[in-house]
Amino acid sequence: MPSSTRACITGIGLVTPLGVGREASWDGFVTGRGAVAPIRGWDTSTEAVRVAGQVPADFEQLFHERVQLPFARRFGRFTQFALMAGQEALEHAGLDPAACDSTRIGVAMGVGGGATHYVDPIREALQQGHPDALAGGIDHYFVIKTMFNAPAGMLTIQHGLRGPSTIVSAACASGTTAVATGLDWIRSGRADVVLVGGTDATVTRETILAYWKVRALTDANERGAAASRPFDRDRSGFVMAEAAAVMVLESEAHARARAARPLAWVRGAGMVSEAFKIATPLLDGSGMAKAMRAALADAGVEAAAIEHISAHAPSTPQGDLAEARAIHQCWGGAATSIPVTAPKSMFGHAIGASSAVQTALLALSLERGLQLPTANLEQQDPEIDLDVVQGAARASTMRLGLVNAFGFGGHNVSLVLERGQG
Repeated sequence: MPSSTRACITGIGLVTPLGVGREASWDGFVTGRGAVAPIRGWDTSTEAVRVAGQVPADFEQLFHERVQLPFARRFGRFTQFALMAGQEALEHAGLDPAACDSTRIGVAMGVGGGATHYVDPIREALQQGHPDALAGGIDHYFVIKTMFNAPAGMLTIQHGLRGPSTIVSAACASGTTAVATGLDWIRSGRADVVLVGGTDATVTRETILAYWKVRALTDANERGAAASRPFDRDRSGFVMAEAAAVMVLESEAHARARAARPLAWVRGAGMVSEAFKIATPLLDGSGMAKAMRAALADAGVEAAAIEHISAHAPSTPQGDLAEARAIHQCWGGAATSIPVTAPKSMFGHAIGASSAVQTALLALSLERGLQLPTANLEQQDPEIDLDVVQGAARASTMRLGLVNAFGFGGHNVSLVLERGQG
């Protein structure tokens, strides 16, 4: 049974390939703009994969201007993303941690890949016969830059938060798992406020090669911004990306006490393990369907009440089809009439951050009455019989929506969100 303690999202911060900041990112998503582009940072001319979704090149300058912290170079890129998004989320929520009981404010962040970009150059130099690269590449900031828990730890240090904090890692479902963790803390009384979300900076030479070798990534470089093609007949894998999303999740009592405006309520979470294969889902969609049903049960709502689905839809042949089958298992004949959006069509797949970005976008969609479009869908797979939002964003008075996230290893997580007001 769902807890009687409710939790709402009151602030959102975003760093995505479509823009640095919540509104810059939203403007890109709502117009269906693609942010996949040729990779910056190394010569890809001889490599199979030459496109990715990278955060705008002016990020570092903006980070140093907006996030006032000493010795900023000590922080890894994925940590910088989280710090920028976390600060924006608190500002959006109008929440000053110093004015609250900081022992009741926690952090739960999802990370899937971490900071492999600091390891790659050293390993490459060693392979090329430069042993001095090891001593030169590992300095006294190396541990701080690369440790998985740095985003959560630095958010607590930056804002003086003394409640529970953790990093969760569930591959592509890390962000939604972090949201579910924060929801549990609020329901159980462990915290009144939790910064939740996900961050990753996995656009690296080694990571991209590794994912391509397990046939997860597309090498359709000639498609450029249209390389990520969820639900399309010609989809051939996902596009690696980097991003972060942080949300302020508050108990209803805490939000009301400070007259905060709920953007969306997190009504329920469903988390299941497929126990099948590392990189392949159950193709009948049964494992994904269990996560959706669990989220609905936790939220205490019927499937028929859901008016929009933010799909995991990574643009892989098997993953997209399995998710479509799962939606049909849960909604039966009504599955073809539920509007579905695939945000990864515009920015790619940022591993641990993607589902947090999806959650933030759904909260904004509910608040603003718009269902985001899916880009690059030229010919819908005939086996995927869904109402995929295309072309332009759709105006909607929807009240309830669902987010899906399905990670390597069979980590399946779904969330149910409700419009905050009205």
